[in-house]
Amino acid sequence: MTETVLLTRDLINNGEPFREIGKAVCIEGGVVTGLHDLDGYHPASSANVVDWRDYFVIPGLVDCHDHLGLETGDERAQAMEHDFTNVLRGVYNARRLLAAGITTLRSVGEKNYMDVYWRDAINAGWMQGPRLVICGRFIMRTGGHAWYLGREADGPDQIRTAVREQVREGADAIKLMITGGASTPGSVPTLSDYTDEEIAAAVDEAHRLGRKIAAHVHGGSGARAAIAAGIDSIEHGVYLTDEDLALMAEKGTFLCQTYGVYKAAMTSAETPEFMRENCARAAKRYLATLANARRHGVKVVFGGDTHHADPSSEFQALIEAGFTPLEALRAGTVTAAELLGLEGRIGAVVPGGFADLVALKRSPLDHPEALGEVASVMKEGVVYNPAGLL
Repeated sequence: MTETVLLTRDLINNGEPFREIGKAVCIEGGVVTGLHDLDGYHPASSANVVDWRDYFVIPGLVDCHDHLGLETGDERAQAMEHDFTNVLRGVYNARRLLAAGITTLRSVGEKNYMDVYWRDAINAGWMQGPRLVICGRFIMRTGGHAWYLGREADGPDQIRTAVREQVREGADAIKLMITGGASTPGSVPTLSDYTDEEIAAAVDEAHRLGRKIAAHVHGGSGARAAIAAGIDSIEHGVYLTDEDLALMAEKGTFLCQTYGVYKAAMTSAETPEFMRENCARAAKRYLATLANARRHGVKVVFGGDTHHADPSSEFQALIEAGFTPLEALRAGTVTAAELLGLEGRIGAVVPGGFADLVALKRSPLDHPEALGEVASVMKEGVVYNPAGLL
């Protein structure tokens, strides 16, 4: 097996900056085998050398919330399209995400288990895209938020059955729709669609089957019930209160923020008017919530949520909310790895971890918009030219 050696000058690794030091990253079989100071290091003559010394290098980014088969806009109309259309849209979006430096993606619910097939196709080398951690079909009450895409279930017993179905079909994690959302007509983002007993049943069953569980929650009583029940992550969380955030910090509940999709939906011609209004209200409130999350010490990660391949939007939103650039970058690397249970495998360049790295034209610590200036991407030791993926 031929060794690959990646030469770097500026590297952020494991949430810490190492500038002007120079590292040689040794890779075999898509896995990092060692890190060496560049001074005095000489790769073997047989090694495949990748020279990124002209770039600022970070670990591959981790997007913790997306739906590959959808775009920002009229989600119900897209969900009613032919399955082939949704599948091909997902193939296209997977390539876009990889080109943006996202090497791992948590897909939090797709139509008809499409994510199972995308994950397996990427793993088999049939299509290009991030490593996928998938939730299968998300679970909601009958007529609840995004009912046209997921698995409707009512009552603790039905919910347990729905969780078991997702595991049977190959889901790596579970997604539960607890409150209303911005994109479903008539739904209320702060109104809980499930009782406390139903929420507790979902959490218990997911954990009993060895799966983490994410909850679509904007705020209200459903947020407190989910956090108290031991939910692993709150998705969106726009209207979380100080009390909610304090409890999240106490219990170690992650917050997955999705600010960029609200900003995009506000101006998109494809967005229904009711959704534009909902997203405008959310965007107005969101930065204050994120600032409070930081103040309480909540672990924050981010996701694009149909606003694909733009991690810079989430990165800059966190900075605007008061996070330091390094804290914001940790949200998309080491903290995200912790949420997914993949510490030591993704989000950092460490021996035994996947060789996922991104070459940026400038430092995102000095220029936050630079996270969108991707020159090259490495996933499991394979280098991709972003222009070739788009």
